[in-house]
Amino acid sequence: MGPVVLLVLWELLSRTGVLPETFFPPPTQIVASAGIIFDIEDGIGGDVLITVGRLIATVVLAVAIGVGLGIAITASQWMERGVNTVLAFVYPIPGVLFFPFLTFILGRGETAVLLTALVTPLIVMILYTVAGVHSISGMLLEVADNYDCRGARRFFRVLVPGALPSIVTGIRISLGFALIAVIAIEMVGASSGLGNFLWENWQILRVTDMYVALLCIAVLGLLSTVGFDSVADRLLPWRAEERSTA
Repeated sequence: MGPVVLLVLWELLSRTGVLPETFFPPPTQIVASAGIIFDIEDGIGGDVLITVGRLIATVVLAVAIGVGLGIAITASQWMERGVNTVLAFVYPIPGVLFFPFLTFILGRGETAVLLTALVTPLIVMILYTVAGVHSISGMLLEVADNYDCRGARRFFRVLVPGALPSIVTGIRISLGFALIAVIAIEMVGASSGLGNFLWENWQILRVTDMYVALLCIAVLGLLSTVGFDSVADRLLPWRAEERSTA
């Protein structure tokens, strides 16, 4: 109910001139312009697909690398302490600040964009995977040792399933960080994508199209979270039960 009241108030204030229509176009005008979302060639449709592709690539890389590294470093206390020190140093730095450094090495291309977007989600996945491994029962690990469960068998049959609840939480959080990072990097360093579309339209004061881009980003964030929760509830049925009883 709250968002509806806010939109109605925005509409009235914009129509009556209380809010400058140049910067705050009526919501009905924004909705009327939303058709550009489905225009692949001249509208925003192509940029939506590009941003979604970057988001998926970033999250897949973060999960694949983060889970592997997170489990690997728990094999040694010294390695874990060293990696945690590095992560503690890098984590507070906004990921987008690595873009100039990466473009200096790799050039201003898609690789630099993806690697920059990868920084924060990767750190999140490593930290949550390490926490998940530490949450595995010591008795379970002893049983695995007694049955000589080592190497790939130990990785896929003991460590990954045991750490899965924490890994799933890490993926959910990484999705949000990845979307923020992708949009931010598109605004400053890409020639395509929702972030680039938003920034270019702001520069030429096509404010209505800018709001359409913001709407797309918000819907994309909502769909990614809701969609992932649906998949995660199937993988881990007790998640839904815990939320229902909370």
